[in-house]
Order: sequence, then C-alpha cells, then structure tokens
Amino acid sequence: MKKTKKQQIQDKIIFLQDLGLQYAKDLNKNKTKWEIILYNILKEAGYNFDFQRPVVVNKLKSPQLFILDFVLIPFNLIIEVDSKQHHSSSKDVKSDNRRTKLLKQEGYNVLRFWNNQLTNYTKNQILDIISKRIIKTVK
Repeated sequence: MKKTKKQQIQDKIIFLQDLGLQYAKDLNKNKTKWEIILYNILKEAGYNFDFQRPVVVNKLKSPQLFILDFVLIPFNLIIEVDSKQHHSSSKDVKSDNRRTKLLKQEGYNVLRFWNNQLTNYTKNQILDIISKRIIKTVK
C-alpha cells in the first residue's frame, strides 16, 4: 500500500530525529575549544541548557534537521558558535540566514558568537551579551 504524503513526511521526521540523536552524540564527544569555553561559562552561571540538541524544523512542508550548539531551554534561545572557516563565504552566510529564519519560525531566537569572541571576551562580557538577548527575547 502506498503511503500518503503525510505518512511520508512523518517517516522522514522520525528518520531525521533518530539521525540527529546519533549525530549530536558524535558532536558531543568532539567539542571544539570554543564550545568548551561557552559550555563552562553557561554551566558556571547556572543556565539550564542543552548542548548539541537535534531539532527538526519545517515539519509541515519539507522537514530539515539542525543540530543546535546550545539551547537555553527556558528562553528558547539558541546560541551558535561560529568559525570563520565554516561561516565566512556568501554561501555560508546565506545558509545561516535561512537556518535562522526557519528556527525563528519555530519560536527560537538565535545568538551567534564567533570563536574569537569566546577567546577574547571575558566571562562577564559573554554573560552580559547573553543576558541582554534573554531580556530582548522575553519582552
């Protein structure tokens, strides 16, 4: 029996969720230096967050899997750690903007830190940026 479009989409969502869990587990084992910096800052500050959280978006049309670096759960705030190596070409910027748009449609707010910000800013400066975004998100 042939599956309906709705059943096909549901199957794809389940597949992507399973794939996302495995991929996130692999990423979690291989944290970057900058992810470790932010992880420790968030943990020390007492934030409730998920690290390398898989999320399937655009579920009604064309489901897509994203692995989110950090999600501050109570605020639906995603924090991404970006490097110039992976986010500097116009193609990368366009992809990031599309991703951000889809995540905002799902109710998330996105904050991005460049690696050099996490290296050069103090813990208090980073926490100040995050708290300002949280205040903006809550309003």
